[in-house]
Order: sequence, then structure tokens, then C-alpha cells
Amino acid sequence: MLQRNARVTPAELVDEGRITVEQGYTIAYRVYGTGTRTLVGLHGGPGPSSAYIERLNEVLGDDMRLVLYDQLGSGDSDWPDDPSLWQVQRFIDEVETVRTALDLGVVSLYGQSWGGMLALAYTLQYPANVEALVLSNTYANGRAYLLDISDHRVSLGAERHAAMLRHEGAGTLDDPEYLDAVAELYARHVYRTSPYDGAASRAGLKKIDEQYFPAMGPAYALWGPHEFMGTGPQAHYDITDRLPEIAVPALIVCGWFDELTPQRCSRPLAEGIPDNEYVVFGNSSHLTILEKEAEAYLAVIRDFLQRRLGV
Repeated sequence: MLQRNARVTPAELVDEGRITVEQGYTIAYRVYGTGTRTLVGLHGGPGPSSAYIERLNEVLGDDMRLVLYDQLGSGDSDWPDDPSLWQVQRFIDEVETVRTALDLGVVSLYGQSWGGMLALAYTLQYPANVEALVLSNTYANGRAYLLDISDHRVSLGAERHAAMLRHEGAGTLDDPEYLDAVAELYARHVYRTSPYDGAASRAGLKKIDEQYFPAMGPAYALWGPHEFMGTGPQAHYDITDRLPEIAVPALIVCGWFDELTPQRCSRPLAEGIPDNEYVVFGNSSHLTILEKEAEAYLAVIRDFLQRRLGV
């Protein structure tokens, strides 16, 4: 049962600054709240700002703080022109740099989309540094998402699917026909209104893009050149077989209409991680934290942290 006395007032921003990572580059961070325990939020992409997961400052108990940071090549952090940087291991190292630079001690990790895969990878490499996981709209196997996104494209219908293939082959990704097909797919699986209304979903996602995703940084190359062409290390990363090694409690959350489907992406997490709780939001898609069920989503995370950590 969800805690009725949980605090829902957003924690205040108490600190912000920059942390130096490799080659002298810097990344931007923000701290909310003043508790002794820490929740570190890992955003998706990579490439966007962490601002879209800022509502995590509403899940903190009295003894927990939230640290958000923009990964290198994302958001307000530096955008190096160096393709060699976009490797999964350097992002794992970056989490450790943030933890040590801010003297956070043992932390809980929240990861959304790519951030969830990163949270898992970090926990496998540094198990003593993590006490709990919140894995949101995520996966352990990039190839599973490649299958999901292929299915989503086919479900648009023969005409739209053929148009996408044609424009991708011609390199005309800015053609209105192609953009219309992408917008329809995203309306169904990235930001979805409930009851579903395609036009309203498109309009809602347009506002979200303007507010949170005005530009994607170069770190997106970790996935590939665009959403439907996974050619980078992230797209072929697979830690499914190592999930039984996760020895901390994990909350797994996703949307029923998620572009990372429950069947291929989040269900395997629940089947592999020994101590987990798995919640599917039936009216939501990929950006559950910004959709109709956001309040319930945040309440589930808040309740998990209070019960499992006592914060």
C-alpha cells in the first residue's frame, strides 16, 4: 500500500555546479534536498538535458537528496567533437566520477531509458556503491529495442513504413512525409495522451520537445545516427545474462505502450533481477514521468524508496 504520509512538496535546489571529467571537459550537476542518503538520476539518450526527470525531486523522503547531472555530450555539459568518447564504459566511469567528486557515498540510482541500462552497468561494476535501483522505461539488451522499434514502424501501416524506408535510403530525413511518420510513431509510443488522441499526443510532445529537448548533444552517437538506426555501442550492449548478479532491491517501471515494450525490454529485467518489484502503467508510454499517470508513477517510486530504504 502506498504511504499516505509521503512528502510530495518538491525538494529545493540547494547546489549546482560543474565537475571535471576526462580531458578537462566539464559536466553540469544539480542537487535537491539535504538528506544524508542520495538518489542519483541518470537521464536517457544520451544527448538531452536531465531537466525532464526533475520531478524526481518530489519522491524524496526527509533523509534523501537528489543529484541530477547532464552526461558529457548532453544538455548543459560540454559537447566534445570526439567520437571516441561515446563508449558505454566512459559513461560508467562518469557515474563514479560524480559519486566521488560530490562525496556521495553509497547511492541509489534512478535510470530512465538509456539511463536505466547505465544504472545496471554501473551496479554490476561497482556493486558496493549502490543500495537500490529504480529502472524506468528501460532495458538490458539494445538489440531487443531494435526489434521493438521495427515492430512499431511496421504497425504504422505499409504506406508510412515504406515511406520511412525510402527517405532513410535517400537521406531525406527532413522530408514532411518522413517527419509525419516519425511524429505518428512517437505519439503512440513516446508521449501518449489518455484517452489516446493522436493530434493531442503530437501537440503535447511538441511542447515537451521545446521545453526539454531543444537539441540533442553529440553523445547520442552512442546509439547511432538516429532513433531507427542503432549502429553504436549502446544498440548492441547486452547484460541480460548478468542480471542475476544484481544484489540490491530494484523497482522496474514502464508504460504499457512504451516504445521499449514490457514484453521484450522490461519483463526480462523482472525475470532476471532476484529482488525486484515490477509495475506497468496501463495508460502510459515512454515518458511516463511526464504523462497522465505521472503522479501515480512518482508515488510508486516514493513508496518503494520509503519501504526499502526507510527514508
